[in-house]
Amino acid sequence: MPIHIEAKEDEVADIVLLPGNPERAKYIAKKFLDDPKLYTSYREMYGYTGTFNGVKVSVQTTGMGVPSTAIILEELNMLGAKTLIRVGTCGALKEGLEAADLLIGQSAATAGTTINSLTDDITLAPPADFELINNLYQSAIKLDMPVHVGQIVTSDYFYGKSDNYIDGLKKLAEYGVLGVEMETAALYNIAAKYGLRAATVLTVSDHVFTQVRADKDKIQQGVDRMTEMVLKTVTKLFD
Repeated sequence: MPIHIEAKEDEVADIVLLPGNPERAKYIAKKFLDDPKLYTSYREMYGYTGTFNGVKVSVQTTGMGVPSTAIILEELNMLGAKTLIRVGTCGALKEGLEAADLLIGQSAATAGTTINSLTDDITLAPPADFELINNLYQSAIKLDMPVHVGQIVTSDYFYGKSDNYIDGLKKLAEYGVLGVEMETAALYNIAAKYGLRAATVLTVSDHVFTQVRADKDKIQQGVDRMTEMVLKTVTKLFD
């Protein structure tokens, strides 16, 4: 049984939203869920379960980076979660992505982390669940939300601003990679390992190469709109 998520199996819903920030998990639970109940606070990796439009939903903190996220995902699988959706922010790599745009990750390349390496000579980059990301995309279009779908990169580096690192991100951008964040490769790999549904939906918070960052209010408004769209879509799809 889990040692980091201090919960019983029936306390975690089939559908779980995955913010990295514990304060964002608390915020989402209290703003969007009816009757949210805290089921774990160990190491401030807050987890809540409530309902949205009558459907049971959990919100679970992952922390930052692949190692923290991987621990949480392994334990959510132990607890019976079936549909896992990361909701967070990212840095844009491609021109044309604006602050607060939505980015839906089809798959995740990696920079620094070894999560995509199965053996010395086999690398796996599993995709998101197609039904899930297709419905999320259609919902965003209907709501007139600026949305982009494509590959992202999961990086172990946040302050890795050496010339080699930036050159690497520029090369990824040339190959069509849209944005950079720190958790999705773990989500898609562990979902593939256990046959779970997974998707990542991100709000663009800044542009990596120009170092232009949106103000906090604009990012928060974007995250709120994204979260509500995700909840409406997933609860209708898997009710």
